[in-house]
Amino acid sequence: MTHVIKISGYEVDHADSLQTLISALSSINDQVVLIHGGGSILPRVLNAIGGTNHPAAAEIAAMALRGGINPRLVAALTQHHLQAIGLCGSDLELMYLLPKSDEPIVRFEVLHYLLEQAWLPVLAPLAMESATGAVKLLNADTAAQMIASALSADQLTYIVQTPGVYASGRRISGISGRQCDRYIKQGAFDPTYTSVVKAASLAAPHVGRVRITDLNGFLDGVETVVVA
Repeated sequence: MTHVIKISGYEVDHADSLQTLISALSSINDQVVLIHGGGSILPRVLNAIGGTNHPAAAEIAAMALRGGINPRLVAALTQHHLQAIGLCGSDLELMYLLPKSDEPIVRFEVLHYLLEQAWLPVLAPLAMESATGAVKLLNADTAAQMIASALSADQLTYIVQTPGVYASGRRISGISGRQCDRYIKQGAFDPTYTSVVKAASLAAPHVGRVRITDLNGFLDGVETVVVA
């Protein structure tokens, strides 16, 4: 079973969360593609240069992801005998952008090959602009959605800081894409959920099962399931 998992980067910043992630990955027999966000490193680096409008923001973000979070995560997984390989979208043209497009094209056949060889790809959310070769920072939730959809993955899991999505103080066990849109327009969700809920609803028609949960919920089955 092909399973795309998106983590925030928080899991890399905190040793206990990283250990729980490793235990979770070790407990499943799926072919896993892991996508990570920027954790605490990326906002700190971008703030230091004045934000994303800086001309070198994309290059600096790429350095923070490829030179910081990604290798740390790969090293931790490898130390626990998981066959992790660190990549970003510009490697092997895994994710590339055509001119005037903001949606990356995913070379899913490359990921399929790596999975068939028992590798665990660990992807930084970076894509390559095909016309210039420049690297562009992607929203990690969107990158996970695009990758899972391209792979026709059996499962896509978004790891957040709560065991599912909450509205009006209550966890939602299941929600459709249409309901997601309505809830977002109504402001029913905490704003921190908006990106992941949008991405999950877009992935739902193309992926066997889409869920949003935290690391404990990942192991215990406490989650929000998003359907088409």
